Parts: sequence; C-alpha cells; structure tokens
Amino acid sequence: MDFIKAWFIDPLNKTGCRFIVVDSYNTDNAINYYLRNGFSSLFSSEKQEKEYIGKCKNEVLKTRMMYFDLLSLSL
Repeated sequence: MDFIKAWFIDPLNKTGCRFIVVDSYNTDNAINYYLRNGFSSLFSSEKQEKEYIGKCKNEVLKTRMMYFDLLSLSL
C-alpha cells in the first residue's frame, strides 16, 4: 500500500490523482486493513451507503467504499 501511495505522489507521475478509492470487502479484517493504512469510509454508515447505491435496507453490503486523500502525504 505504501508503494502505491508513493507512486501516485511521485513528481514524475502525471496521472493527476488526488484520491485512491477502493471497494473494501465488508469484513472487519478488510476494513481494518484500510483504516490502518489511512483510508476513511466514504459514507458515515452502511445505511447511508445503501441509500446512495439503491439497496434495500434488508440487503447486505458485500463491500464498503473507502478513500485515501493523497494530499495528506504531500503536506
């Protein structure tokens, strides 16, 4: 994960990326991995994410949207 972050902020990389966005498996292990690597949930709750993607409240989310702001590395 550190390599990927460093690659995107390298001055020779001309991708123009600001955020890394992932669909993490909705398991404690997967979510905690991304949290330990500085990612945040895109939505404050599963309920909010379900509403955004149009899932019924009874449906199970298999993934959670998470992001990392690359700007935090260049400060």
